[in-house]
Amino acid sequence: MVKMVDETATRPTKLSTGVGGKQINFHQLYIFYAVASHHSFSRAAEALEITQPAVSIQIQELEKSLGATLFHRRTRGLRPTEIGETVFSYAQQIFSLSDKLLETINEMHGLQSGRLTLGASTTPGEYVLPLAVGQFRRDHPGIQVNMHIANTRSIVQSIQNREIDLGMVGERPDQPSDDLEFIDYMTDEIVLVAAPSHPATQSDNLTLQQVVDLGLIIREEGSATRNTAARYFADAGVVPVVALSLGSNQAVKQAALAGGGIGVISRLGVTAEVKAGMLTILNVPGWDCRRPLILVRPKDRYLSPAQRSFLDFLDTERSAWSVQV
Repeated sequence: MVKMVDETATRPTKLSTGVGGKQINFHQLYIFYAVASHHSFSRAAEALEITQPAVSIQIQELEKSLGATLFHRRTRGLRPTEIGETVFSYAQQIFSLSDKLLETINEMHGLQSGRLTLGASTTPGEYVLPLAVGQFRRDHPGIQVNMHIANTRSIVQSIQNREIDLGMVGERPDQPSDDLEFIDYMTDEIVLVAAPSHPATQSDNLTLQQVVDLGLIIREEGSATRNTAARYFADAGVVPVVALSLGSNQAVKQAALAGGGIGVISRLGVTAEVKAGMLTILNVPGWDCRRPLILVRPKDRYLSPAQRSFLDFLDTERSAWSVQV
């Protein structure tokens, strides 16, 4: 491994400080590495495309910095001293890592490797981002993805703390952050569902008040789905009767499937059950509860190639997913 070195860079640059305050100049170390590899000042100078005196000066400066002679200078050629052998061994590791660093960066730019840490509230975390990540990794299998599901406040805080790269949540936080961008990504519909055997499915003229009187199965307090539905009920002048308050979309579905009441859930969460005839979406006049699913990303922060590519992917596929889900 040889590269052209600037001959004019003869003044040591303090790049690393070790025990006792001694400093390694990696420019000088690389010239030493070239000399030791070629067993010759002149051949190293030729490979580095600098003059032999410049090579000699840099080796002398490195020896002065380390307080040790690095080469036995003989008429039959150069041979590293014991300390020189040790320095050469470390230099091999250092410049091997340097090559690995460049290789990894090239792989990241080419999306052959990289890492994404995503966060989401329950509905987008269960029904939107897994689909997006699966399709993204089909094209970029070298990207490792970790996803955390939590409430909106936790996701927003984690992005601010740089623990999560990007997020998707079901509502805007009460106090938006100046260093985060909130983008309405797609529309989610909150629907009322019941088991096909439930009495609510036998009538086409149910009012919203009659539905809530049957008892609602709804997410826990603090859930974005529940908050959205509660605002809609309030705007309609209806006080909801909560029969069951549950901590997950899956639990809401299971309770509704068992006939325990009217489930209040994202349409995204019941697509399979509705197609299979296991749940029925109630057509209730006056009920049209929608909310945006919101993409959360940091402002003015460097995005890795993987992060940038995933954002571009989300933007490109947005309309297609709205149809799929």
